[in-house]
Amino acid sequence: MQYGKYAVDYEYRPYNPERMRNERVARAQAALKKHGLGAMILYDYDYHRYVGYYSFHQYARRRLGTFVLLIQDQGLPYVPIDHLNGQWERPRMPWFEGKMVLKTSKVYQLCQGLPDTPQFMPRYFDETCEEIKALLKKHDVLDMPCGIDIASVNMLEACKRAGIKIVDGNNCMVDAIKIKTQDEIHCLRNAGAIAESAHWEVCKALRPGMTELEIAGVAANGCYKAGAEELEGPSFVVCSGERSGYGVPNMPTDRMVRPGDLVVLDINGVSFQGYRTCFYRTYCVGDKPTEFQKEIYHVAYEALMTLTESFKPGITTTDVQQNWLKKGDAPGLWGRIPKWPEPGRYFYGTTAHPIGLRSGDPGATVAGASGQFMGDFPSGKLEKNMTFAVEAACFTWHGDRWAKDGVKIEHCGVITDDGFEVFYRFPTKDLIACGLPGAY
Repeated sequence: MQYGKYAVDYEYRPYNPERMRNERVARAQAALKKHGLGAMILYDYDYHRYVGYYSFHQYARRRLGTFVLLIQDQGLPYVPIDHLNGQWERPRMPWFEGKMVLKTSKVYQLCQGLPDTPQFMPRYFDETCEEIKALLKKHDVLDMPCGIDIASVNMLEACKRAGIKIVDGNNCMVDAIKIKTQDEIHCLRNAGAIAESAHWEVCKALRPGMTELEIAGVAANGCYKAGAEELEGPSFVVCSGERSGYGVPNMPTDRMVRPGDLVVLDINGVSFQGYRTCFYRTYCVGDKPTEFQKEIYHVAYEALMTLTESFKPGITTTDVQQNWLKKGDAPGLWGRIPKWPEPGRYFYGTTAHPIGLRSGDPGATVAGASGQFMGDFPSGKLEKNMTFAVEAACFTWHGDRWAKDGVKIEHCGVITDDGFEVFYRFPTKDLIACGLPGAY
């Protein structure tokens, strides 16, 4: 990261948001053709942003009524027109000139249940489908399959009545987003730098007597100070003391941190230009770490780095997992996982998942040791410029209870020609002690 985050007049900056927008739409259009779809109806907020449309408010993420319509060979999608006939949205997103036409794409379609007027939502979705049908017919794709990412029963039934051939479009969109452009990778690096800054703020503030909720507040404040545009949720994981020892993640509570506690913190979902973080670290608070704490931290760190080093283009996610397990095939390591519920070390939560417009993008996932709890994951081929969050955890089961202390650490990066480049630079190798830790 030689440069700052934003464009300036005094030097060339590699990040070009217009190029990123155009390249993403081109990838989405190519995915339509590859999957034989004439169009895609997209309700997912993050997919809206991928194809160039940014909703006016974050609550649209939870109100699945706004949709955009991507039609094969038509470039940018059709998007909603605002209640001021475009006077609000057009100056913000002039690239959608001529495409701001959708009158039935509205946030309040979240209302899927109206018991006093049960006929309203089916009728409204009929209007939606007639609007969509007219645009599909205009561009000669009405007879082709039309993908959709998220839909209610009312929407699906309305599509049938309108004669729209609806199919699952999620595989198409995952195909589009799985390979990142140079600008997307730049955004992911900057999101990580923001979260690094927030971790530093937490390290300075950590002390006995703080609650987990206070820790989350310090992290959130640090993110916004460093340039985060939003926090996904916010959904930070904060687990301290006994809560760190039995399979995080957990949301923060009013539990008070005590001397000698481990604190597991995941600053995830931090957005820079829509691109997210997933960033676990574990700290010791108010005392020097015990030998047990240092040992499990060291094992988690070795598991993390070995999993990271197992990535390279051209192999599969199963290859990564098997290589990782083979390198940890020794007593007490990740390749010798006891059969639950036998006593021993468990690496539940050790995985690698795609990262991008979500803190966990859909797509091929490396199961790590989690497969023993969650079943097999389908294998997928790794390609250059795929981005992953790689995480490792170590918990100890005594046969009747979990140990008080557990560890989880994580970083994100991109597959390169030679292997895997990690974005994050916050210290990872040794367990950091915060808040008058003493000498050790």
